[in-house]
Amino acid sequence: MSTLLALKNLTLTYPHKVIFKDINFTLSEGDKIGVLGLNGHGKSSLFKILAGEATADITVPPFIYDKNRDFSLFLVPQELPQHPGVSLENYFYEFYPEFKQLKQSLDKISEQLGEPDADFDKLIEKQTKIYDKLHELGEDRIYNQYLSYLKLFELKDLQRTLKDLSGGEQRKVALSLGLSAPHQVILWDEPTNHLDLATIELFEDELSGLKKTFMIISHDRALLNNVVERIVHILNGKIVNFKGTYQEYLAFLQEEEKRRAKEIDKLSNYQRRESLWYHRGAKARRTKSKKRMEDFGTLNKTISELKSKAHKQVSLNVQGTGRKTKILLEATDLGLSFGPRTLFSELNFKVAKGDKIALLGDNGVGKSSLLKMFMQELQPTQGKIKIAENLNVGFFSQKRETLKPDLTPWELIGEGIDYVISSTGERRHVAGYLEGFLFKSEELKRPIHTFSGGEKNRLQLAQFMKNPQDIWIFDEPTNDLDLETIGVLEEELKNYEGALFVVGHDRAFIENITNKCWLLHDKKLEMFDGGFPQASLYLEAIELEKKLKALDDKKPKAKNPSKNEAQADDIESKIEKLEAEIAANEEKLQNFDYTNKTQIADSKKIEKVVKEQKEQLNALYEQLS
Repeated sequence: MSTLLALKNLTLTYPHKVIFKDINFTLSEGDKIGVLGLNGHGKSSLFKILAGEATADITVPPFIYDKNRDFSLFLVPQELPQHPGVSLENYFYEFYPEFKQLKQSLDKISEQLGEPDADFDKLIEKQTKIYDKLHELGEDRIYNQYLSYLKLFELKDLQRTLKDLSGGEQRKVALSLGLSAPHQVILWDEPTNHLDLATIELFEDELSGLKKTFMIISHDRALLNNVVERIVHILNGKIVNFKGTYQEYLAFLQEEEKRRAKEIDKLSNYQRRESLWYHRGAKARRTKSKKRMEDFGTLNKTISELKSKAHKQVSLNVQGTGRKTKILLEATDLGLSFGPRTLFSELNFKVAKGDKIALLGDNGVGKSSLLKMFMQELQPTQGKIKIAENLNVGFFSQKRETLKPDLTPWELIGEGIDYVISSTGERRHVAGYLEGFLFKSEELKRPIHTFSGGEKNRLQLAQFMKNPQDIWIFDEPTNDLDLETIGVLEEELKNYEGALFVVGHDRAFIENITNKCWLLHDKKLEMFDGGFPQASLYLEAIELEKKLKALDDKKPKAKNPSKNEAQADDIESKIEKLEAEIAANEEKLQNFDYTNKTQIADSKKIEKVVKEQKEQLNALYEQLS
């Protein structure tokens, strides 16, 4: 693979910290890279250096940015710039200045053509040249791809502006810009924040199908597991390169942990601290079944069977209050309406101590409203909700309104004393407590305003977690948190003895933390005590139902079987056989011990086979389309 770019002797410092210190980095054609690292430690800064939006420090030897002559790069930012009054249809041009300038010239010509004394022939000649230039630059092809992706992500009203869109819809615009970009290299900065699971999986499929070089900063470990082939981990101002998948990198880190533990086994606390860095990700994703269902009756039966599998199951450190009451919340025929619009109705459920529940559902179905009822901020319009006496409910917000900028972490957490005191009376030194949230001792006396946004999120998490609650509510907790911090949060929540609600898009986080799954769908609440894996099958069945219905509505009713239909049956038979083989191989991959070098080698062989099988499968689907 040819080299696209190389950074040499890169140093980047700010008044309160060193981001990079004399690092080198190379990007080659075809690289699919996941960028890891603590927030505030250089991930976005690296992207800005690559995109020419930030300048390295002046050093000896000097910084060198060596680029391939034909190299082009597109940065998809974490937050899209606002352009007031610009519609989605025209927002595309804000990222292509040359296209925008030519389009403005066309608009001006159109105005001039309406003037009574216009030189019609001359203006038409200018107009034609501009259209030829746009076509030569590929504007029509790129622009149409952008519009196609907007449609794919269900953004159909192209006259809306960015400020009219929700956070999730704005991310869909960003995905459309990145996926349609013609550049050799695409830089994705947290592309899946605020997106629902269905959109993330759609993005994942599109990204996997593109023959592009890309780098992606993401906290979605399921996404990283499936799309990256190289890891770049920013640690202490240096870059660690690893050739392999995210899952293999975790295995590598585990081996490194074992080796170091043997060398310095006298330092018992070392292993405890380092385990935060080597926290294993979620189990392998479920295998998606695309097997053809013969009719809606079969599908409906499958959905009913999935629903019937739900059964009540209460499982027995974030701090709990030690409350003895088992049932914390109980709802009877609960409903909520706003005027003529009903969000949900006839919900019946109980929440017990130890329930850790993932609350899923499309945007706008009422998840936040339901949680507000638990906090007694919103009253139902139907039925009733019984709340245990003196119930303490904590809501984790990422607005950071509790962080006073002039305080230090020591002052914020200690509140005038040197110890954090738990509900049981246990005392932990402030420094030791904050160490668990990955803050170094030299950072504890710095004012909060000097920390990055991600570090502030981690600090707020530390502040939030020292207070005992009966129920904790986390709404999109992993947004803007780095992977190491997510690992800390996971460990805390696994040991938490109270009840927990999580609304989020991080599939690995949900599967690791929760033991139940609730889905708000069609104004009803479907409950899965088998957790997210069980609910995911139900979600897949719903999507299949939609697709089958759409196909059924469009399918022509043939009177006599044709040769083409016989060919289609043969292709579908091959698809079923190939999908079964893929499922069997992916099941084997789930059972490998990724700490065993022999098994890692064997797994790579099977991964290669699966990749080839999926390419064959895609070719078969193309034949059916």
